[in-house]
Amino acid sequence: MRNSDSKKILRIQFESPERLRAEFERNISNGGIFVPSESDFAIRQRVVVEIGLDYDDAARISLDGEVVHRIPPEMAPSGVVPGVAIQFEISAKNLRERFEPLLGALIHVVPPDVEVVDNVDRRGPPVGRAKRRAVRVPTRVMPESSPPFEATSRDLSATGILLSLGEVVLSKGEVVRICLWHPSGDMSVEIDGKVVREVRNKSGRIAAVAVAFDRHQSADARVVEVIEALSQASQRSKLGGISGAIADLGLANLLQMFGTSAPRGTVVCERGGEQGWIAFADGDLLRAELGELRGQQALIAMLDWDDGRFEFEASADEKLVKTAERHSLTASILEAVCAMDERDEAEAHARTTGMREGATIESEATQQILGSETTFSVNLVLEESTRMVLGKAEQAVLDLAKSGFMVQKIVEIIPEEERLVYRALKELIESGVLRVR
Repeated sequence: MRNSDSKKILRIQFESPERLRAEFERNISNGGIFVPSESDFAIRQRVVVEIGLDYDDAARISLDGEVVHRIPPEMAPSGVVPGVAIQFEISAKNLRERFEPLLGALIHVVPPDVEVVDNVDRRGPPVGRAKRRAVRVPTRVMPESSPPFEATSRDLSATGILLSLGEVVLSKGEVVRICLWHPSGDMSVEIDGKVVREVRNKSGRIAAVAVAFDRHQSADARVVEVIEALSQASQRSKLGGISGAIADLGLANLLQMFGTSAPRGTVVCERGGEQGWIAFADGDLLRAELGELRGQQALIAMLDWDDGRFEFEASADEKLVKTAERHSLTASILEAVCAMDERDEAEAHARTTGMREGATIESEATQQILGSETTFSVNLVLEESTRMVLGKAEQAVLDLAKSGFMVQKIVEIIPEEERLVYRALKELIESGVLRVR
């Protein structure tokens, strides 16, 4: 349906105030909403979203917005709900005021004389701890005592940031400066901070660090604006996304499934303190990162995970889409899987060769000690107590040794590899069943 301004109308209903509150806290308060729909929409298309409650026809709110990304019906087989992510045109403060009548006591009411963004009181420094949101954006890190480097955030709030680390390691207590860019690219801010926490992976390497921002700098209006814009942009990219356990389908299958059904996307993978990501567009791999690994090496490392979690967003960084050196996603996955198979075969061959070399050395040492004409006596008491647990080769060796055969004849008669016969002789001698005459 269209209104008088020819805007397409999207309707979404909630069965209870509690469901509406959950959606408000998760998405609406961040300036957007995901509306399930199989209709065709253009990016940046202006729409009207009508939000209501099933049990109260009068409780309805209409909001103007624009389409910021779309999940087409073709992605339904991947487990994703088709629909559109809408960015509202009014501020977070006005959204809260519009929804108060529907939510009543269920919504936290902001005092009229204080504007709060992520618990930052604009009249002074931050109050308490700000709500942390999963925000993955590129940053520039400028340590006080070493050269600057690029890093990717995991979480961001008005009071701090969690950064994934690669080759460069930051220590707890180290002072740094963080540069953040507004999603529009028109503005950047720099904030001083200190490393307050280290996140280690399974091998003990520092995979991420938490940086606490300077309280007064983080309360600056420009800083608040950039952090809010980054948080809202990240939230919009997650609308309509999908997450789950990597082990359910395997990362290679997930990537192929998303790559064939979505025009672009980003898969974020987490396991044991580590976080990596893979971005694609139009069937091409744009970039893969995991700690200090980049490109194909990062892809191989993540495809090798048999546990952990993934989160799929049906969007990719616009800068990457425009500037990345592209490679076929399918070809990259196949190349990575082949490299993993070759590595596994090489490791298996090395293990087998090592075992054989060890057995050969053991066999040669036993031959040198025994001699080809050596014969044995048998401890009958031990023979009776151990025969039930002997292997096939050991039983054959014991029977021939008991009959008085020399080592050379025992080896010739028994239809087993020579090294296995000598191993059986060695074990029977060490257990005391056989004695060299």
